[in-house]
Amino acid sequence: MCQRMSEQVTQIAERARKRPTALMGVHTRNLDPKKRLTVPSMWREALGGDYVYVMKDPNLHCLRLIPPRIMDARIEELERISLVDANANDQLEYIGANSDALEFDVQGRIRINDEMLAFAGLKGAVELRGGIRSATIRAVGAAPAAETDVAALRDAMVQMHF
Repeated sequence: MCQRMSEQVTQIAERARKRPTALMGVHTRNLDPKKRLTVPSMWREALGGDYVYVMKDPNLHCLRLIPPRIMDARIEELERISLVDANANDQLEYIGANSDALEFDVQGRIRINDEMLAFAGLKGAVELRGGIRSATIRAVGAAPAAETDVAALRDAMVQMHF
């Protein structure tokens, strides 16, 4: 009995080590009536948590999904910056205001806020495009409608080494 349980624990641990960590492929999904988006199950495994970071992408005018392991490591680096560095605080506030941390519900859906959906022109069908370490969420056949100063967001992200 103990031997079999030990073998099962070992198998589970091996599967966990083999868990995918790359976000790959292109997936088309529809926002449901409550504007929730179902993230592919393999991606949820690769993201490795109960939540995901989402931020506006100033280069592609879409939204970017960022795994917790990547963003949390970045945040840890940023925490070393002095709290009285006014420029850094301004840049980080701008990045923070254009980002969100979203929890997955039991069905693997996230609810992106309306302002971010509008920025990327997301309604109805959306395309999730894997980018190995992060992914984008783009409108299918729709032009983005944005009010965010993407140049300022890009500058903030460059200055803060995102």
